[in-house]
Amino acid sequence: MGKSLRNLIRYLAVGTGVLLLLFLGLVVYPFSDIQVPARPYARLLIEHVHVVDAAHDTILPNRYVLLAGDTILAVSDRPLAPPDSTTRTVDGRGRFLLPALWDMHVHLNRHYAYTAAAEFVVNGVLHVRDMRGAYNPRDPFATTPERINRWNQQAAEGLLAPRIHNVTSLAVEGPHPMFAGSPAYFNCADAADARRLVAHFQRQGVDLVKVYNNVPRAAFFALVAEAKQAGMDVAGHKPLTVTTREAAAAGMKSLEHARFLIRDSYRGGEGRREDTELREVMLRQLDTALLDANLEALRAYGTYYTPTHLTRRADAYAGDAAFRARYAAINPILRFLSFEDLDATLQEDTTRRARAVYREFYRKGLEITQRAQEHGVPILAGSDVPEMPGTSLLDELDELARAGLSNAEVIVAATFNPATYYAAETRYGSVAPGQAADLLLLSDNPLRDLAALRTPEGIFYRGQLLDRDDIRSVKERVAGRNRSPVMSAKLLWDMLTYMTL
Repeated sequence: MGKSLRNLIRYLAVGTGVLLLLFLGLVVYPFSDIQVPARPYARLLIEHVHVVDAAHDTILPNRYVLLAGDTILAVSDRPLAPPDSTTRTVDGRGRFLLPALWDMHVHLNRHYAYTAAAEFVVNGVLHVRDMRGAYNPRDPFATTPERINRWNQQAAEGLLAPRIHNVTSLAVEGPHPMFAGSPAYFNCADAADARRLVAHFQRQGVDLVKVYNNVPRAAFFALVAEAKQAGMDVAGHKPLTVTTREAAAAGMKSLEHARFLIRDSYRGGEGRREDTELREVMLRQLDTALLDANLEALRAYGTYYTPTHLTRRADAYAGDAAFRARYAAINPILRFLSFEDLDATLQEDTTRRARAVYREFYRKGLEITQRAQEHGVPILAGSDVPEMPGTSLLDELDELARAGLSNAEVIVAATFNPATYYAAETRYGSVAPGQAADLLLLSDNPLRDLAALRTPEGIFYRGQLLDRDDIRSVKERVAGRNRSPVMSAKLLWDMLTYMTL
């Protein structure tokens, strides 16, 4: 009996060791880069194509568009000079050409280059704004300046990836226990802390300071002033200690999430924790005059608004089987984490009343976005769903349409407005000479039907054409990686790492 027990223990130990070695092997197994397909041409001539001018809600028919390298060289309503041997001609007859899409609220993890980068591109998203830096550089679920700079350099050298247009700070939350082991100024408790924190970000190479809910008033105003002086943008959650008008007047570049406009258009919620009861009261007693004043402040001060309606839709339909089915195709570890978030929302308040209030809250956000558009507030399309890179932006565009924006206004929110946000409209956001050769070729008119964005005939990525076969091949390769034991092992390791931060 003793010998048998010893043998059993030995076998279990050996088996456990083998499984551990296998797991660690999968964790360190390297994925190869998904590269831009090599092409033997220097220029592309797209003939007889209809150009989508979303800013003017119109189609420019039968255009000839010449791309040279990563730039649009010419757009003409007449045939251009006959192509030479270095030019490939693309028949655009019956097709529609528009600028590539931007997702202005993404969260990138350290495996971005393996799958998410290519997923963005093959879904037509060639530009992104990352919205959370890592508090600890070991954090696998957030970015660091080093990661972003490396990914952009890899993209310049052939990695199939969107351009990341900013380096974002950690979320400035105000005093918080997670900063216990950090310099005291990480708490951003007062104006002096704020100035030291901005100096710290400047040394890191940060150009966007992400603010969160609980930054004290004095600290917030000092933070924005110091960041502006250092040439940094400030964006994120509107702190609960300041009003929408104050945040816009101070110079906050963009406000994220419709729910803050709901809360800030109700008088009486100061200091109260948001729960079902408060949401219900806010909806019933929302002051439309105050809401209009808030929206007018955003317009007057040029503050952008990123609704991220998908986040509130997730709250509203957290327990809905059909809603959860959209997670079926993602990696099982990410699906587990997503369902944890959905379940936490359900457990916060398990009553039917809570679900009904959340759904009304979500619908109110849509109404506010339509009202913001009517006020002339510049709207940015941002998904805030890191588990579904690319496709979630397309889903968010549907949400903007559901809010009441025209298809042209929706496309502007994902093309031209991001370009103006970065003061880069001479380079991005339209189809014109001198603009970037980042374009989508569609079989149907997206001004009539946004569904056309989901099945591009071609994607011009820095002047290189990805045709339907290329797009299908990359999607299949990414899907295989997302389902692979290798990716699951890497993500499981990341979960373990995150628990030790």
